[in-house]
Amino acid sequence: MKLLGREQSFVLWCFSASLVLSSCGGTGPECGSLDARNSVVKIVSDDNNNKLVNYAVKNSSSVAALVSDTKSEAEKLAIWEKARQSAVYRLDDTILMNSRNKAAQEVTCVGLLYVTVADVTAQKEVEFKVKQTADGKIVVSVNPFLF
Repeated sequence: MKLLGREQSFVLWCFSASLVLSSCGGTGPECGSLDARNSVVKIVSDDNNNKLVNYAVKNSSSVAALVSDTKSEAEKLAIWEKARQSAVYRLDDTILMNSRNKAAQEVTCVGLLYVTVADVTAQKEVEFKVKQTADGKIVVSVNPFLF
């Protein structure tokens, strides 16, 4: 019977610990969460006026070599567009929180974003906000790049 008492105590302790830990989760949005990171990369990569990828495309010797072998402007545009579409984005592991607004459930964050196009990798500091809505959803917005 003592063993059952220990098991009950252990279960009660685990349940109490899980309640304490779950109440700690109400701190609001985080800069480095997987959802926030993926959203930042998606927002930037989906931007047709993305200056970072344009910079990488223009500075790639591999892309320049392909363009130099073409004669028509349409072929050049197609090569540049294909290079843009094949770009690989990565947000650095280190993301810093600039500010936290607990009342608004919002954090302002900064991190390095890398884009690789063929033989060139360009990087730029990106600032973004992560907001948690009343229903618990995460909304991410990215400040435009300044070059």
